[in-house]
Amino acid sequence: MTYIVIGNIGSDAGYWVLDGSGLHHVGGWGVDQMLEVSAALNIMRTAPQLKTPGLAEAVARTVSDFVDTQLKGLVPDGGVVIITGP
Repeated sequence: MTYIVIGNIGSDAGYWVLDGSGLHHVGGWGVDQMLEVSAALNIMRTAPQLKTPGLAEAVARTVSDFVDTQLKGLVPDGGVVIITGP
């Protein structure tokens, strides 16, 4: 199984891959893209606090579509994404 780790682990806007041979840094994500994905993930994390009926679901669905698109090229079939917090 391959794990993709996104977060501030000495990041230069790349991400980390943990596979059977160890932990490897992969560059290539721009700083702006990494910040936008991180912000979107924070929105998804806090959306359940919204109490208006249907609002949390609508926000999560929209943001989830964006995050799925951004991560699609990173995560191989069967891969797991790990999001590290501050």
